[in-house]
Amino acid sequence: MSARKEVILSGIRPTGRLHYGNYFGAIHHFLRLQQSDATCFYFIADYHALTTITEKTEIYRQTLDMLRTYVACGLDPAKSIVYRQSDLPSTAELSLLLGMITNIGHLERGTTYKDKMIKIQDDPKIDGNPLSYGLLGYPVLMAADILIVKADVVPVGDDQRQHVEMACDIAEKFNHRFGCEALHRPRAVGRDALRLPGLDGSAKMGKSDNNTLDLLDDPKTVLTKIKGVVTSTDPLPLDTDSNDPDQVIPKLPGGLSVLYRLLNLVAPEEVYLDFLQQYRDGGKFYGNLKKAVAEHVSKFNEPIIEKFNDPANNDDFIMDFLRENAKKVTPVALDTVEACREAMGIGRSLYRG
Repeated sequence: MSARKEVILSGIRPTGRLHYGNYFGAIHHFLRLQQSDATCFYFIADYHALTTITEKTEIYRQTLDMLRTYVACGLDPAKSIVYRQSDLPSTAELSLLLGMITNIGHLERGTTYKDKMIKIQDDPKIDGNPLSYGLLGYPVLMAADILIVKADVVPVGDDQRQHVEMACDIAEKFNHRFGCEALHRPRAVGRDALRLPGLDGSAKMGKSDNNTLDLLDDPKTVLTKIKGVVTSTDPLPLDTDSNDPDQVIPKLPGGLSVLYRLLNLVAPEEVYLDFLQQYRDGGKFYGNLKKAVAEHVSKFNEPIIEKFNDPANNDDFIMDFLRENAKKVTPVALDTVEACREAMGIGRSLYRG
């Protein structure tokens, strides 16, 4: 009997156009994982996208465009099982069951919910608590995402580690309360992810902050965005002799830090080192730096744009592999849900057989 393959799970919010922060924070990691001898599940978190929604949003359209970009970047739907959260109705069912044993106090300690509460409490215009049940219950739904596929490993950034720990707590509580092993406890592992600064010099590149460099940006757009990066600070002495970008770049002023990080990521090493020496030497070189960054970014984008626009990488192709991959993950999900139903005493579904 062959040993069970390790199951790796990660969620992707359907944001439509993907930027360099997405690529080096997650996509790059996914591409490496799909080469490993493991079962990789990647779900499109379209239910999670609804937790802060205030009006109709074209989530489905964004999902298709995002996945076309993932495929253009090299994600292989034959090696990685990619499915929509909403195509797995048993996730919502498991979330309901887990919610029955999860204390509200436990959920109120969730970082996302607490941060939102702090903001509204400090706003005199807001009366009462306008936050949704979906936002409060976000950790339960995330726990269902993780536990339903019996994930062993959940690669996450620091901002999501608490949610994986809450999933472990919920699983342990469920198994202990009902005297079973229906839920497989995962482990969180630090994702080898890079937090890319925004083009405005802020700490993080993010779509909502309108400070992104997108993977589908054409050369003209790239040049315009790069030229707009603020580089008004004259070169200052660096208190390190190291050329290691992780040592040097954090010491650079905001705008320059993102330019040098991009150069380090997409240009040959000698180009990065040459401009680093120019910074140490001082002088007027920022114009040439921006041109070099724009040139190498456009070279990086070129094959992705070409593959994105490939006639074979169309909506029908994306919908077909979503259907097929949903079929692959459904038996695993149903097995988990039925085991939980039986453990809780309501019995297996008569409808599903």
